[in-house]
Amino acid sequence: MANVHHFIRTLPDGYNSHINEEANNISQGEKQLLTIARAILKDPQILILDEATSSVDTRLEKMLQEAMQRVMKGRTSFVIAHRLSTIKSADLILE
Repeated sequence: MANVHHFIRTLPDGYNSHINEEANNISQGEKQLLTIARAILKDPQILILDEATSSVDTRLEKMLQEAMQRVMKGRTSFVIAHRLSTIKSADLILE
């Protein structure tokens, strides 16, 4: 659901790869993608995303936005963002 499968398959050991505690062996965007995947697995009633696409390239941003749409469906979500593209499908935008 988080479009994370392809990324994980590109890691040296795939799903058996070790991400160190500082997670400095993956990019910031990849960290954000994994965080969205973890949120999907947690299935929270309320979701708060703070700059969820702040450190990603355009390829990962598109993947994250698609994942965010899926994880936000059917739940209360607060999204803090500077990029309009991140919140363009929101029901309500506060300035």
